[in-house]
Amino acid sequence: MQMNDVKQRIDRVEQCADEAERAIQQSASIPSDLRQCVDTMHQQARQAQQMCASQPSQQQQGADTGQLRQAVMQLEEAGDKAMDACRRAGNVDPQVQQAIQRAHSEASQLKKQIQMG
Repeated sequence: MQMNDVKQRIDRVEQCADEAERAIQQSASIPSDLRQCVDTMHQQARQAQQMCASQPSQQQQGADTGQLRQAVMQLEEAGDKAMDACRRAGNVDPQVQQAIQRAHSEASQLKKQIQMG
C-alpha cells in the first residue's frame, strides 16, 4: 500500500474521530469512559498522521513501516474500545454512534490493507 494511500485513510479516520468528538460535545449524557475512548482514538489518528507526514523517502521507508503498522494497529484497537464503550453506554445519540462506527470501520479497513502489504 502506498504511503499516500495510507495517509488518506488515516485522514479519514481522523475526520470521523473529529465528528465523534463534536457529536459528544453536543450531547450532555455521554459517559466519561466513552468520551475518553473517543479522545484516545482521535489522539492515535493524529499520531499516525504525524508518522505519515514525517516518513522519509521511499528508500528509508522500510524501517519506519513497522512503526506505522504498529500505530495503525493501536488506532484500530482504540476504535474497538470506543465501539465497546458505545455498546456499554446503551442509549447513545445516533450521531455519536455513527461517527464512532465510521472511524472504527476506516481504522479496521486500513489495518487489513496494511497487513496485506
